[in-house]
Amino acid sequence: MRSDVDAARKTALSALNNDRFRVMLEQISNPRVSGALLTMGADSTDSAATDFNTALSRYAENSK
Repeated sequence: MRSDVDAARKTALSALNNDRFRVMLEQISNPRVSGALLTMGADSTDSAATDFNTALSRYAENSK
């Protein structure tokens, strides 16, 4: 159990020291932005919905 706690702590510290994660966290903690994110749910009639693999691929492209 101690190793799990150490691993979780290391992961949390890594995330907090990651600039991209910090910026994302600041954005979603903004009430206006988080409200907009909540209203961006996929419409079941929308044929242009992005599947997970496409989103992951686009994220990878933009991360370079």
